[in-house]
Amino acid sequence: MFTHTQKRFAKAAVIAVCAMSASLAQAVTSGAGEATLNVSNSWGGGYCANVTVSNKGTANITNWTVEIATNGTTINNLWNGQLSGATVTPYNYNSTISPGNSVEFGFCGVGSGTPGIAALDVTGGGSASSTSSSSSSSSSSSSSSTSSTSSSSSSSSSSSSSTGGSSSSSSSSSSSSSSSSSGVVGGSCSGVNEYPNWTSQDWSGGPYNHAGAGDKMVYQNTLYQANWYTTTVPGSDSSWTNLGACGGSSSSTTSSSSSSSSSSSSSSSTGGSSSSSSSSSSSSSTSSSSSSSSSSSSTSSSGSLPTCSGYATRYWDCCKAHCSWSGNVPDGVEPLGACSSNDLPITDVDATSSCDGGDAHMCHGMTPWAVSDTLSYGFAATSSGDVCGRCFEVVFTGEGHNSGDDPGSKALLGKRMIVQATNIGFDVSGGQFDLLVPGGGVGAFNACSDQWGVSNDELGVQYGGFLAACKNDLGWNASLDQYKSCVAERCESVFGARGLSDLYQGCMWFVDWFQAADNPALKYREVACPAELTGVSGVDRGWLNDIDTSCN
Repeated sequence: MFTHTQKRFAKAAVIAVCAMSASLAQAVTSGAGEATLNVSNSWGGGYCANVTVSNKGTANITNWTVEIATNGTTINNLWNGQLSGATVTPYNYNSTISPGNSVEFGFCGVGSGTPGIAALDVTGGGSASSTSSSSSSSSSSSSSSTSSTSSSSSSSSSSSSSTGGSSSSSSSSSSSSSSSSSGVVGGSCSGVNEYPNWTSQDWSGGPYNHAGAGDKMVYQNTLYQANWYTTTVPGSDSSWTNLGACGGSSSSTTSSSSSSSSSSSSSSSTGGSSSSSSSSSSSSSTSSSSSSSSSSSSTSSSGSLPTCSGYATRYWDCCKAHCSWSGNVPDGVEPLGACSSNDLPITDVDATSSCDGGDAHMCHGMTPWAVSDTLSYGFAATSSGDVCGRCFEVVFTGEGHNSGDDPGSKALLGKRMIVQATNIGFDVSGGQFDLLVPGGGVGAFNACSDQWGVSNDELGVQYGGFLAACKNDLGWNASLDQYKSCVAERCESVFGARGLSDLYQGCMWFVDWFQAADNPALKYREVACPAELTGVSGVDRGWLNDIDTSCN
């Protein structure tokens, strides 16, 4: 059953180098560029690593290439870059690096070796103060059925290369490191299943074949917790969080994470969607033109960006959502909860919607929130169909759906969201995500005036809400700071001054994280739902294992 949850989660020279010994964090320079590789997680048969490419020069680096020394391993998962053989190249959004800044990509691989950087190639960057490279030691652990200790011996290497008559040299050294671990499961790991002894059964009560959100498992003497439904090796991808060595201190660091960055842009109109009073279905209304793509996308973290094209609008109408009726969710899946006018959970799943004179409203806890500076979670209305409980990764492209000069959408560059579908709109197009944002506009249905005790004018423009009202007041050529300040004042007036803390924080999320973006364009794909989202909504269809890779 749904539990009303208060939530905030507090986010062109080429220099070749010889293969580095295991357990090293390696830095390599090329002209004004520096690439640093760090193995963030390592287990018996594989690893995950991050590479940061920095600009140490005086001008923009306009392109870069990193060649990975796989050292006997095979890369099977890469994000924020494009992989061809062992060579990584950027996407358009992260190919340019301004002076003093950096970009990052990550990858995971299988095999007993440790990866390194074979070469770095950059274009541009101007002059750099230093061309030396170095490496520092980091420890990795091994485990066996009995207590054992492993150490790495110190070594050093140097290399030089000459391009166009000029030469540069680089050197690297490594210091010894050691770690030990016991194969005995004890301490915080006592009683925890050890991989591959899965913790959860399939939906029919059959064999134990996966881990569910929150389940803990031990692998290589390390305790992991599943972030959502997963069948992968603990610690091998972003579906697991590393809780630390058994019997040791916990680090609560994620074993690996994939973040894609991109952008968002502009538009002048927003849509709103809302649910109808029908006990079996609901209707919502928005006014936005549609943009869709027929290409398909993969739900795996393959390193590629989502390929389905879409855009984001916004709404909050206070109606009971489409997915709050049991007839609109798959059999065996809990419907989305609804709340009373004073935001208390309603247990009657058939309660009449506030948009039809009843007392069932959208719960205030359904507001979006920032996980980090570049990732947020939230909820959205999508086009009709079997959508309730499905989750989508959306990556903002740096372009607006209607126009390209909206300052807020431009400021979204490099950000992404994972949203769960909790409502539908019969005029919400394929590829459109109508984000649930307080102050985003009520659309065709308005139960908010009565619930919050505010006038229609205080809610802003019917389609577009606070931001559209601010643009009407300030004109369409005001600065981003002016728009954000205006929206923030309305957030305070309608929500903050009334003590509606969840709604106020969600409204300010639109100002601070979403940068008051007006209908940004995006790329999307369906993904497994994070536990953080299903924990708030109560709608968990992960056990159906029915992710759709097509563009809708």
